[in-house]
Amino acid sequence: MREYFIEGLNKINVSYTDKKINKALRYLELIVDYNSHTNITAIREEKAIIEKHFLDSLLLQQFLKEEDKKLIDIGTGAGFPGMILAIFNEDKNFTLLDSVRKKTDFLNIVKEDLKLSNVEVINGRAEEVIKDRRETYDVGLCRGVSNLAVILEYEIPFIRVNGRFLPQKMVGTEEIKTSANALKILSSKILKEYNFKLPFSEEDRLIIEILKEKKTDKKYPRNTGIPLKKPL
Repeated sequence: MREYFIEGLNKINVSYTDKKINKALRYLELIVDYNSHTNITAIREEKAIIEKHFLDSLLLQQFLKEEDKKLIDIGTGAGFPGMILAIFNEDKNFTLLDSVRKKTDFLNIVKEDLKLSNVEVINGRAEEVIKDRRETYDVGLCRGVSNLAVILEYEIPFIRVNGRFLPQKMVGTEEIKTSANALKILSSKILKEYNFKLPFSEEDRLIIEILKEKKTDKKYPRNTGIPLKKPL
């Protein structure tokens, strides 16, 4: 797996060290082992995990700036993109948030096993966690979770003014068009859309760069369940 992972990193132009490779491959072992008894990801084959989780998440690496020190990954699941980015960016602090206990239990195992002092794992919902973390993060992350109009309401309140949200979405949806109202209400704008292909399967991927321009009204995100039922 080492050679396959390194080949993929070279294809997407992400630099690495032996230490980062070793930690990532240990993370892979932990995923495979945990997934054998507790379902945390539908992708089970090792090469597929490397490409469709690790390398997919690391497409974000080129967007991270030196000044980006605090990042939050909402709906992180088995830790994507946040955990693998934390392995590759020891100088940045990552909050991994998920409401599913079995997933955050797993992430805590990974954190302890890999001795990742730059990772914080929270089991909870964005609507509740926001209370003492409003506008404290430089970058928001979210990969493939919910409709863009919905996830904007969860993410943007966490991000500081002039901070960015970097959602990863599938190509070919109408989500950007239907998120126009949410972007306006949340005082944010799309700077650019970036299209990529995964290095081996050549599957299409989309990263959207969104800038937060003004402070968010404290009524957002709305109470639990409302953003999903009634998107902005």
